[in-house]
Amino acid sequence: MFILKFLLILIIAFIATIGFFVWRVFRGFNNARKHFQDMGQQDNPSRNNGKDPSIIDQRTPEEANRKIIPDNEGEYVDYEDA
Repeated sequence: MFILKFLLILIIAFIATIGFFVWRVFRGFNNARKHFQDMGQQDNPSRNNGKDPSIIDQRTPEEANRKIIPDNEGEYVDYEDA
């Protein structure tokens, strides 16, 4: 009788272990699916809850075409091999 109880406990432990591993694999796939869905929603503006991620330049043409770097900076230097 002792052997039957031991085998029953062993079978239950084996089934619980298999169930735990199946649950972990399922949870991993579910988390990966959610991660990729979130990434797709960030890249696709039509799925972004109606928010428009576009940037509109409202500067005047004079402001947009002005030089940012002064004349004394960023001058070209010929490359010389050492």
